[in-house]
Amino acid sequence: MSEFEFLSVLISIIIGLGLTHILTGLVRDIFAGRATENHVIYTIFVIIVLVLNWWVIFSWRNHPSWSFDAFLVLVSWAISHYVIAITLYPPKGSDSGHFETHRHWFLWSLFAMTMLDIGQTAMRGDIFRPWYYLVFVLHISVLSAIGAVSKSDLFHRILGWWFLIGILTWALVVRRYLV
Repeated sequence: MSEFEFLSVLISIIIGLGLTHILTGLVRDIFAGRATENHVIYTIFVIIVLVLNWWVIFSWRNHPSWSFDAFLVLVSWAISHYVIAITLYPPKGSDSGHFETHRHWFLWSLFAMTMLDIGQTAMRGDIFRPWYYLVFVLHISVLSAIGAVSKSDLFHRILGWWFLIGILTWALVVRRYLV
């Protein structure tokens, strides 16, 4: 087993746990009648982010020299994806209430994940390939930080849709045709 394969198994498990947690939470909320438009939109956004970033890890397959710090950055990056899943659907039995009451934790987690994404991309040497990657990720970071402190329901509705449309455009158009 190569070093990349060793690492990719762990990252696959972490991201897979995040996907499982989100899907379980979504189905639980649908059956309980607690699924709101905004929460479902954020859920679809995060599912796409998790799947897209699981694909992105493949770009490390030819990394020439592995070190513990590279391993640590990538594992931290993967764990941040799991944390997003947990903040989107807190564990059953926690006194978390409705998503809107703890939405700021989700958005701060998204902010942290984007910072770690920039770190792992820089470590791979692709921070400016393509040049608009950094602009895209930083705009998500800034909007998630603003959203974490905003109380406006209208802002959050627009933000959820903006994130979803943005990640779909990034994943299906930009990464395919413009990279």
